[in-house]
Order: sequence, then C-alpha cells, then structure tokens
Amino acid sequence: MALVGVALLCGNAAPDLAQARPDLAEKKVGSITLTVCDEVVATAVTTWCGSLPRPWDPQDLKLGFFDLVFALVLPSKGEVSQPAVVAIEGGPGYGAVGSGQSYADMLGPLLKNRALLVVDQRGTGRSSPIDCPGAESVAACARSLGSRFDLYGTELVAQDLSALVTALELGVVDVYGDSYGTFVAQVFASYHPELVHSLVLDGAYPVTGETAWYPTQGPAMRNAYNVVCARTKDCGANSTGTIELLERMLKQVRGRAISVLAPGADNKMRRVRLSPQNLNDVVFGGTFGPTTYRELNAALGAALGGDPLPLGRLVAESKPQMTDELVSVYSPGLNVAVSCHDYPQLFEMAERPAVRKTQYRAAVVAQIQSDPDLYGPFRIREYLTSNFATQSLCLTWPVATRSPWQIPAPPTGTYPDVPTLVLSGELDTITTAAEGDLVSNQFARARHVIMSNSTHVTAMDDVHNCASALVREFFTDQAGVLAGSGGQCAATIPPIKAVLGYPIQAKNASSGVTQTALDVIDRYLQAAGYRGLGLRGGSWSAKGWGPIVIDLDGYRLYQNLPVTGSVRWNYETGVLSVRARAKGRDWVGRWNTYQPESVAKVREVR
Repeated sequence: MALVGVALLCGNAAPDLAQARPDLAEKKVGSITLTVCDEVVATAVTTWCGSLPRPWDPQDLKLGFFDLVFALVLPSKGEVSQPAVVAIEGGPGYGAVGSGQSYADMLGPLLKNRALLVVDQRGTGRSSPIDCPGAESVAACARSLGSRFDLYGTELVAQDLSALVTALELGVVDVYGDSYGTFVAQVFASYHPELVHSLVLDGAYPVTGETAWYPTQGPAMRNAYNVVCARTKDCGANSTGTIELLERMLKQVRGRAISVLAPGADNKMRRVRLSPQNLNDVVFGGTFGPTTYRELNAALGAALGGDPLPLGRLVAESKPQMTDELVSVYSPGLNVAVSCHDYPQLFEMAERPAVRKTQYRAAVVAQIQSDPDLYGPFRIREYLTSNFATQSLCLTWPVATRSPWQIPAPPTGTYPDVPTLVLSGELDTITTAAEGDLVSNQFARARHVIMSNSTHVTAMDDVHNCASALVREFFTDQAGVLAGSGGQCAATIPPIKAVLGYPIQAKNASSGVTQTALDVIDRYLQAAGYRGLGLRGGSWSAKGWGPIVIDLDGYRLYQNLPVTGSVRWNYETGVLSVRARAKGRDWVGRWNTYQPESVAKVREVR
C-alpha cells in the first residue's frame, strides 16, 4: 500500500546498513543487542535497530539463514508498563520499518509507556528483499529464487515474528495490521495466540471465507462512486451519475479504443488508450486515494463531450511507470511469492501450469454464465485482462512440494478469543467493508467500524484523527471499545467533493485559479516523483513536507489560463494557501481542504 508520507529505511548492527550508528549507545533487549538508530522521530522515544538470524526453512536448516531486520521504539525515560504494539505492513511487498514513522504518529501518546516493534518480513525491506521481475515474469521470478521459491508464506512470516517477540521478551503484544498486514495479523494470532493481547485489522483481508473472484469488489466500487457523486452538489443530475457515464463510455470504447496523449505520473507525456481494461484500472484503482473519486465523473463527462484529455490523464497516471523505487522499499517479487502460496485461486496449485490454464478457462466460462455482471459495468473478461486483476497471476508459478500451497487457516478451525477491532473505509474497493464484516464475524469478541468517505487503510496518516484515535482508545481499553465506546466520528468524516467539469476554457479567472490549485494537489498525490505536467501545458514541482510547497510554471488546467506561482499545502492539517499570477493579475487565497464549510476561493490582489 502506497502511502503519502516520509519514506524511512532501517539500519541495524550489520555493516551493510547505512542507518546503523555503532558509535552510539547499544542496548540489550531480551537476548538481542540493539543499536540506536534514527528511524522514528518523536518526543521522549528512542529507536533501536537490530536483526535476528532466521532459518529460511525451520525444517531444513541446510537452506541457510537470513537476517530478520527490525526497529524497536522505546520510551527514552520511564518503564514500559503496557503491552508492546507490533505494526505489520501491507502489500505484500512493503517492509514495516519504512513505515515506522507513520505507525509512531498513529500511536502518539501511547508511546510514553509502550514499545513499538516494526519488522521487515522475509523478502522485504532489509530482510533479504526479493529482487526479481515479479509480476512481469512470474516463472522467471520463481526460478531466480531457486529452492526457496515456496518459503515466503505467511505462516513462516508468523513464525519469524513469534521468534522475534519471544527473543525480545516482549510478552503478549497488541497487533496493528493494515491491508495484507491484517492477513499476517490473523495468521499470527491463530498460530501463536499465547503472544497476542488484541488485534486491530485496518482494511481487513479475510484469510478464510474469501474466493478468488473477490465478489464484493464490484458492488463496493459501484457504491463508492455513487456515494461521492451523491454527496456533491450538482453531481449526477440528468443521468450524469458516475456509473451511468461509465456505462456510456464503455459502450463507446468497446467499438473503438480512443488514443490520447496525456501527462503521466512520471513527468512525461504518455500515449494511452481509453479501453475497457485501462478504464478498469482507473476505476478500481481509485481506492488508494481521493483523486480518482474526485475527478472521474467530470473526466468521463468531458470524454463523452469530445475532450478525452482529462480521462486520458487518469489512465496515464494509473500506468506503472519506471521509477527509482528500490526493491528494499517495495518488492513486487515478494507480492507474487506470497500470493501464489497463500491466496485463493481459480485452479489447483498442485497441478502443472498446463492443467491450471484449462481449469482457469473453465472457471471463467462458468462465472460468466452464473453472474456476468460481477464487476459491472465492466465485463468479466475486461476485468480479468486488466492490470488490476490478479486471478491469472499464479498460472505459471511452480508446483510447491516442500511447502505446498494452502490458505493458512487457523489450525484449530477457529480464531482464538482475542479482542479484535476491524476498520474499513466506506470507499475501499480492494479490502471492502463487506470483507470487514466477514472477518469481524469470525472473532468471538469483535467490533467493525466503517469510516465514512474513507479509502483503503484508515488509521495511518489519518488527517481526520478519527480512526487513529479509535486505535489508541482500543489499545487502552479493549472492553470499552468493543462495548461501543469511541468511533462516533466515523460518521462525520467529510465527503470527497467531485470535480464538476473540465471546460477547455476558463470563463472566470478567480474560479479558474482556485480549481488549478486543487488540481495540482491531486497531481502531487498521483505523482511518482516531485515534478509533473499541467493538463494542457506548463509544469509543477514540489518540495518540503510541512507544508508541501508546489511551484507552478505556466501550469494550465485551462487552455487560456496559464498559472505561475506557488501552492502551499499542509497534508496533516489540510490548510492550503495560494499566491499566483494569471491573466496579468496577482491572486491569493487560503482555505482548508479538509473542512467542507471552508470556501475554496482566491481573490485578486489590487
């Protein structure tokens, strides 16, 4: 899960980790000697980094060992008097140490008397990350791993975590998992219940009870776009609801895909096609942030009106671009290795690839016959041939013999009686609210809270301080939260407001500059780096964090309105200020992007 935030890499005492600081204090925690490091910056805490040697296969030590790298945040003064929190990242493919700052910010005051443990699971971060072609060449990825290709399953990840928690002598721990991290958390709790005090599952992926068709995604997608449009004044009138426009657009491009040159997320113009598959990527991919939810309705309307550029931009931004992202930040190969070991499939992983392909084709035909509108308005084959779909990912993965494919269900058949809080975003289409219901119903003591107007993962980088506050309250008082305390703010999170149009020409300079400022923030959120292009010309570049400063150089959202100046935006508070020049005049403005009552408008400086 990609997050907006500060990327951090962990060091430990090993010589190849640049962040290690052996010149400073060491500390022994349990049986492991740790070194001070700079991974989390917070008042009254110190971060200690280290590693634990772990066997690739606990049943066959001849396959060797790897270093399981972790960071442990401890109060600088005072004693740890409450259970440690273990935070588990998603993906699969992201290491948790790189998100340590976000986890620490989420826990905030709880770190005064608690430890925070973040671990780069095997195959991620600094724990021997898988560096292979990944999804682009699944069979080649497996070959590059040699005899270890089937040693990345979540059950082994849980064993690693159990060994580390035990070695650090942390006792029972509170666990927070996000996205795939919720999958790990469920497996960890079911295989090692003696170590788990409570669970928070944020964007819950069911370990059991799910099918490879992920049938809740289609209804969740349709509902999400309907919700955004319904909560935006003047959106959806006269048969212009987002799903209605999407149906019309699909009818048009099924006959002939539309080609358009549009700015991508990598500061380059990209020739893209408006095809059902590319639109599928855009629509379902909207779950990872607010931009597509804001822009899709207006972009569809513009394309149907003869201007495909705004929609083409969303397609161009959705395409994977080559960036400088290190495999230690995200490992696509680990994503494949986990998916092909643990996740439900449409075919038997014990069969050779040729047989799997026959089974896959039969499953597709059967699904089309039984429920052709599963992903409507997209056809099933359109969905399956998009980049978003994963149903065919593992067709060529080798047959595992040492550690066979299996869903890592609880070994006892049921989950342990652990207090569990499940969080879902109302607009999440990849770990849906319906899946959150499924997971919460599998635990004897659980509460499921849906955060209104929220996307995938709700408590990390929580600008509304709602889900994160509920997490803190739950870790402090599990019984109270399970009984209904806290979380009332979930119903009051402000809606995402849809853009109402993309006219080629601006009719009013004031509103045009205002919309330009909002548009460039969306581009920052979509970008692969810190530079980009305007919709119809010009460019932007960004620097800083608190606030983010975005400089505009002739940036054109509208053909007749190049804007030069700066937009300063505080991601954490939502405060935005504009100083710009357009139409030979100077413009200033200031408002809060997170407050619905805050009027977005610039004024001319006279």
